[in-house]
Amino acid sequence: MHPSAASARLPLTRSTRPGLPARFRIAVGLGLFFVVLATLTRLALVVAGRGELPHSIATLGRIFAAGALLDLWVAAWCLLPWVLYLALLPERWWQARWQRVALAAGLACTLFGALFSAVAEWFFFEEFDSRFNFVAVDYLLYPTEVVTNIWQSYPTGRILTALAALVLGLTFALRRPLARAWERPTPFRERFALLLAHAGILAVLALSVSPRPLVEHSPDRLVRELTSNGTYAFGEALLGLDAPYDGFYATRDETRTHERLEVLLAEAASTPVALAPNSSARAIRAIQTIAPEHPWNVVLLLEESLGAEFIGALHPGQDPDGDLSLTPEFDALAREGTLFTQAYATGNRTIRAIEATTSSLPPLPGAPIVSRRGAEDLFTLPGVLGQNGYQTLFVYGGRALFDGMGPYLSANGVQRIVEQSDFPADEFRTAWGVSDQAILDRALTEMDAMEQTGKPFFTMILSVSNHRPYAYPPGTIEPLPGLKRRQNVVRYADWAIGRFFRAAREKSYYDHTLFVVMGDHGARVYGAATIPLGSYEVPILMVAPGLLPEGARIDTLASSLDVPPTILALLGLSYPSRFFGHDLLHTRPEDGRALLVHNGDIALMRNGRIAILGLHQQEDVFEVDRKSGEFLRADASTPLSRELVDDAIAYFQSADHLVRSGGYGLDVPELAPRLAAVPPGGLLLATRAELAPHKHAL
Repeated sequence: MHPSAASARLPLTRSTRPGLPARFRIAVGLGLFFVVLATLTRLALVVAGRGELPHSIATLGRIFAAGALLDLWVAAWCLLPWVLYLALLPERWWQARWQRVALAAGLACTLFGALFSAVAEWFFFEEFDSRFNFVAVDYLLYPTEVVTNIWQSYPTGRILTALAALVLGLTFALRRPLARAWERPTPFRERFALLLAHAGILAVLALSVSPRPLVEHSPDRLVRELTSNGTYAFGEALLGLDAPYDGFYATRDETRTHERLEVLLAEAASTPVALAPNSSARAIRAIQTIAPEHPWNVVLLLEESLGAEFIGALHPGQDPDGDLSLTPEFDALAREGTLFTQAYATGNRTIRAIEATTSSLPPLPGAPIVSRRGAEDLFTLPGVLGQNGYQTLFVYGGRALFDGMGPYLSANGVQRIVEQSDFPADEFRTAWGVSDQAILDRALTEMDAMEQTGKPFFTMILSVSNHRPYAYPPGTIEPLPGLKRRQNVVRYADWAIGRFFRAAREKSYYDHTLFVVMGDHGARVYGAATIPLGSYEVPILMVAPGLLPEGARIDTLASSLDVPPTILALLGLSYPSRFFGHDLLHTRPEDGRALLVHNGDIALMRNGRIAILGLHQQEDVFEVDRKSGEFLRADASTPLSRELVDDAIAYFQSADHLVRSGGYGLDVPELAPRLAAVPPGGLLLATRAELAPHKHAL
């Protein structure tokens, strides 16, 4: 009998059946695993957030249908390295023992990475109500604080152990399918054909599936986040980290934006300085104050995550007796100073607050100016004060290297920094640094020493305790039953503020010091709106005995970037200003506005409307219900809407061009006498030649 005839009668084994080669079943299995895991993650997030979701079967259907397509798109690209490996590895290497060990280890690592990412995404969504975004990218740059915080905040050891056990079990279960992958050789032509097939799948997906429209099928932010995929969202954030404004956002003619910006930045105490309009030079305002100069010190206290939602003084009707307020110390302090009741942070991270309260720049998309390379010699509040004879200090309980805060501040007017390493080793601390009371005690000690020099001082203080893991020193406050850990740590942060002010009142410098106490951002991101405004509302309180009225409340819409020009106006300083902020004490209510950034979206809010500029030149306008935080889409073609959009572009496009061209770091001493001589309403012309030697390219 002919051998071929005998073999034809043999039953087909799994290794000899026609179809997909065994080694490529590994890639198919991984792809299915990725898609199923992404779907289960989405399902878990939907169930956890069902109270905030629209109760609509159609909405849920769109979430899972669009999400499944996006998961397939992501899985196909994530599989590409595996397909290349499986297709191009020669057969003699494929059969080698070392390769079998490497393959099993690679599969285990891939499975563990995917499962760990899903668990991490669950906790990230719990904190930020979002898929992985710019925050996740930023956090990866500073693993010391982030890893320690995760370890202190979650049962990390048990989670990792459970994931490792699950991966070992899955790998063990795959031992027979893996063994079959070596039973039948796979000729190169088959491997190459399947490589081409995967390339074809990628091409079809690239031409037929556009991820962004899949995600943005709804005006509801939460629906979009649930539709999205963590891997896709992380990649998009990573690619947009340092993207230039012009490449992604709507633009206008530069001369036109320059003219609009002059109008937007005009103030009662300022005179515009007209620079060559057809050059790359930018507008400078000559701020001329009527008030006499005051040799006042300045203390700027940035309170971690102290959102307006916690402040009893901002919600007086809810607790008339003050018995239930989490912030009785702040509330009492508000009766001694001026409270801004409609203030918004520019972003939802501390680094954005540092950016706004020092540089007064709009929150540019991507990386904040604080963490960008070459961000030095910028026009900043500590820089202006330093030029006017002030001592400048930053007191922080964590590592100043985190988020680039220390290098940025040192390069932009802060003469000295006190950080975590300057505190005793036995001081109570968490992943983010020492406790608020230790930070504030050290600030008092430093200010005592600076007062002795006879020179005014500027002290910027950043607290850390009101942050996960929400821990504080024993023997300070008693946790109240029925309150969450976060609420009790807010009570501790408030207690530390009160303790600080009681000590400060005993100091000789108290009566000639301006204190600014404000939240850096809200406690967490929540809500369905594209820009979750509730997460951005913060208190801004200014206390200056004899300089500001006691118990005053200013309801003008305000932004954290308005703090620097307001401080300088209170000090009575005249200076050539590049600031984008306004003096809040002299801003008409109708001129109040807030500038915000959320993930890839940037926005201008004014007079009950918000213009949102999104990636890919997207422009949207909404009516804003401040009480509920809901957005109602407005007609973007009306003159009012077009004006708001054009003003938003003027702010952000101009700011980006200034920063990237070095125009925000101008120091023009030759113009100082001419600025001082500008009459009210007059203009000063500066040529490009005068400005060019003073540019600091970023």
